Amino acid sequence: MKIKFSQVAAAVAVVGFVGWVLTARIDTALAEAPDAAEDSKPSINVPQVEVKYSKASLYDRQTVLQGQIEPWRSVRLRTQVAGTVESLLVEQGARVSRGQPLIHLSQSEYQAQLNSAKASVRLKEAELKAARKLYKTNLQTETAVLSLESELESARSGLVLAQQQLDHVVPKAPFDGVVDQLDAELGQYMTPGEEWGLLVNIDRLKVTAQVPQQDVIHVAVGQPVEVALLDGRELAGYVSFVASAADPLTRGFPIEVALENPEQLRIAGASATLKIHLGSIPAHKLSPALLSLNEKGVLGVKWIDAQNKVMFSPVNLLSTGTDGAWITGLPDNVAVISLGGGFVHPGQTVSVVSISGTDSPVTDYNPGDSALVTAHGAN
Repeated sequence: MKIKFSQVAAAVAVVGFVGWVLTARIDTALAEAPDAAEDSKPSINVPQVEVKYSKASLYDRQTVLQGQIEPWRSVRLRTQVAGTVESLLVEQGARVSRGQPLIHLSQSEYQAQLNSAKASVRLKEAELKAARKLYKTNLQTETAVLSLESELESARSGLVLAQQQLDHVVPKAPFDGVVDQLDAELGQYMTPGEEWGLLVNIDRLKVTAQVPQQDVIHVAVGQPVEVALLDGRELAGYVSFVASAADPLTRGFPIEVALENPEQLRIAGASATLKIHLGSIPAHKLSPALLSLNEKGVLGVKWIDAQNKVMFSPVNLLSTGTDGAWITGLPDNVAVISLGGGFVHPGQTVSVVSISGTDSPVTDYNPGDSALVTAHGAN
């Protein structure tokens, strides 16, 4: 059979068309394939961070206050009657006992008043006795008897007053202590209310200070207190008083700390540093460099949760030192971002590439186990 040239040309044309169609489809497939491949690759934009494992431990909270040491008792000595100083019965700096005479004022005037008051009482008693006898025989009225009874009571009151004035001529120590100041001089005339000395008791001391309002709820009477003096000595005391209302100017609550002073240390009037223990709470000790501020200016720490997401927890700063800062506000077990925290934000998923600062096994960590597994896998 002979094949015509026209038939051959038609066959070639058909084959060429089919080839063109197939080529077009292959080109289209190749053009779409890279998109699918890119979608299947993991994103290279996930930020990488380093974390530090931290486990809470007990922190002994304490508040440090500046206080003033004062005598346990202190009183300004003043005269209660007028008179001339006739003798000084003690010297400045002398230790005295309660009830011991200190000075002696002139007393002749008060002795005369006392004698007159005694005579007046005796007279009124005799008059009342006679009036009562007459009243029994109806020779005296009841009103007259009652009037004499009133006059007798008035005379007795005058006698008591005269005796008190005579007693005030010789002032006595109101308590055991030391005459820390003596300004009276022989021959000096004193008027009622005039100050002439200072008596203090330093067998015990008290330290006054003010507790911040955020700490006063943790302070109670009887709590132990460490009292540090300026010369480095430390004494032990206890809280003896806590005010129920804050000082309106400072908003602090006044307290007093009792301090035994058997050695009679001369420290009254000096300043001191008080350390009051407020109990123990779970807290983390971290480098201050791991603390940061959020967009609202709140102090906190960034850490990684179990899904490798960045979390931000506000924290309370308990204390700082050269070896770190104690804080509260974090979970008991936490993976803190130690490197790269400045480039990530809360809620963002990250890749943990390494872990530092942990001596505990991975199983000890609950909130962020996946973060630690990722870390160890990366290593």
